[in-house]
Amino acid sequence: MQSLSLDDPIDELIQPPLVWWARLLVGLAVVLTAGFASFLWGNGYLRPQPDCCGNGGGSADMALTPDGEAVTITAFLFNSSGRRLRVSSATVDLPGATVLNITILDENEVSLFPIPNTAVRELPATIAGGSTRRLVITFVPTRCDDDIGPWGTAKVRLDVVGVWWPTFGRTFTVPNPIVDSRRSQLSVFPPEGVDPSTLKTPLASACALLGV
Repeated sequence: MQSLSLDDPIDELIQPPLVWWARLLVGLAVVLTAGFASFLWGNGYLRPQPDCCGNGGGSADMALTPDGEAVTITAFLFNSSGRRLRVSSATVDLPGATVLNITILDENEVSLFPIPNTAVRELPATIAGGSTRRLVITFVPTRCDDDIGPWGTAKVRLDVVGVWWPTFGRTFTVPNPIVDSRRSQLSVFPPEGVDPSTLKTPLASACALLGV
């Protein structure tokens, strides 16, 4: 078998190895690029990370709508990251109820019950880093019997705002149930004539407020 000569034409297809300092620079560039990308991702610059540093919550508030035809309940949405996030849309599941509308309480408003229409804003809305906003969910119950325990889930579609580079949106499930009577008390604001003893569980309270 004939061996390849030192000046075989195949050598022209193989690039000679880089000098040591060039290989070092290439390696450093790869490590720095990967580290920078990891920093942007982990700190929420590329993808919303609202729950990166803890969780916020509180008791849900329930009241009749101003027209008395439906019920509103609030759900806390806490942005514990340092990024400003935009809530572009939201979906809510309330077992035993039909959701009619989802808005957000104006950040400059102090909630009054029933919540006036001037105190809420349609989505999209922005949540500053380290702050809390409240979703205002309007619904009507389809039944009046329910159990004490976690009730209701909310999902929001989030985007990072305030950065010039493209970011990835995210559907984020709010970690706390809308009502969890084992951890926090449901706060109901009934009109006159409603028996307070009926205001225990979410569906029973909603039915009592509507007089059904």
